[in-house]
Amino acid sequence: MWKYIKGATSQETWLNHSGQEIVFWGRSNVGKSSLINALANIKIAKTSQNPGRTKIINYFESDLKKIIVDLPGYGYAKLSKKEQDKISKMIDIYFNNSNIDKHVVLLIDAKVGFMPLDWEMINYINQTNNKLTIVATKVDKASQAQIYKLKSDFMSKFIDGDIFLVSSSKNKGILELKKYLAI
Repeated sequence: MWKYIKGATSQETWLNHSGQEIVFWGRSNVGKSSLINALANIKIAKTSQNPGRTKIINYFESDLKKIIVDLPGYGYAKLSKKEQDKISKMIDIYFNNSNIDKHVVLLIDAKVGFMPLDWEMINYINQTNNKLTIVATKVDKASQAQIYKLKSDFMSKFIDGDIFLVSSSKNKGILELKKYLAI
């Protein structure tokens, strides 16, 4: 059974372990916590209708003893500039001052598609030399045209790799993603 391990706000409070971390990241309100809950098949991560609620790094452990990390979203809709800067710095330190192997699962809202800030974050992740997987969330709410554009944009920027299409509320694509991530 999945379990919550801890929350961290600084390098001193990060989880100390030797395995890989599967890191969920994306714009605020993209559905990170809902996806983690769907993958766990229980409500383990707090969800909110208000963007920017996650302000710390949350650690979970999956059934298969994999470490799952829920990062605060970027684009922090209703946070002060000072809070945004503090969270950005915490995430930057997390990516650049840790020697833990990370597999970053970057979430994109299927209805919205790739935004300029998403491409910036993809470039940032690539510079950290961590593995990157793209997951489009909320596909049940997206039109076929929006999904086609999303896939087209993905294919135009990536030479190889897959994009996973999921819906946490309809349980679409969850099993495939869980198998892919081996969690």
